[in-house]
Amino acid sequence: MFDNLVTYHIHKRDPLSANDALAYQYVLAGNGVFVRAETRFFTALLRVTACTVRGLPPLRPQFQLLVPRIPARLLDAVLADARRARRPDNGLNEVLYQFHHHGRAVQVKKPAQHTTPTSVATDVTTAVADAASIICDLHSHGNMRAFFSQTDNADEQGARLYAVIGRLDSEPEMRLRVGLYGYWLALPLTAVFTNNGPCKDLYKEKQDDN
Repeated sequence: MFDNLVTYHIHKRDPLSANDALAYQYVLAGNGVFVRAETRFFTALLRVTACTVRGLPPLRPQFQLLVPRIPARLLDAVLADARRARRPDNGLNEVLYQFHHHGRAVQVKKPAQHTTPTSVATDVTTAVADAASIICDLHSHGNMRAFFSQTDNADEQGARLYAVIGRLDSEPEMRLRVGLYGYWLALPLTAVFTNNGPCKDLYKEKQDDN
């Protein structure tokens, strides 16, 4: 029914031709296989796997934000709220926040959710109802380091921006990535936010396996 939902392209010459896929497109280039997609908020080109294909020009991963960046002051609000997710032992539960982009205005919401020290689950009905305006999902890790877990990888399967914030009570730190249907590319915070806000940006630090 939708033959162009996912398409396939061989990159024979620069510049890269227009994307004709409704969802995403795989691109074979001289230095590997890439995937690309466009949403109302961004365009992205991510490398899926590296390999050498003789005779084809190479490509580089790309990300372009199509809307104004998210005000960093919203990160201050997120940090303050996440620090209030206290348990009786003074530990912190994880919390999920969603940034809704409405063109000129950005709103951060905390959807209905069930939280524990190591997980957060949202109400599916609420998530679907608001999905069209969500540009970024951000969840907290309490006082653990900011890293994307295997659970995060399994959950974060959309075309969306994803962030995690950790070490809330000491030196808050944050990671950001763009996701395309199970593939991800790490981004500096300032690719999406106006500045780092209260957080240390871990973009240049390799994530430990967790």
